[in-house]
Amino acid sequence: MVVVGYLVTRLRERGWTVWAVVGCSAVLRGSYHLYQGFGPFVGNAVMGVVFGLWFVRRKRVMPLVVAHTLLDVVAFVGYQLFADRLGL
Repeated sequence: MVVVGYLVTRLRERGWTVWAVVGCSAVLRGSYHLYQGFGPFVGNAVMGVVFGLWFVRRKRVMPLVVAHTLLDVVAFVGYQLFADRLGL
């Protein structure tokens, strides 16, 4: 949320276009998930575009915090519940 809340605000103040700001934010978001592999990088970069556009339009971070929390809970809890059924 630091990337969305702080970086987007500061880059917009510097005169960057919306798409440049959202792109930069999304690539940064994806890059700090590279330790998970290339697929998660792409997924998080796409989510970074969605989150960045939401913030540019709404100027709200808390719905993004809730969305991120729900994604993590579903991913982690879902994995624990269904890993044995999926043969993982």
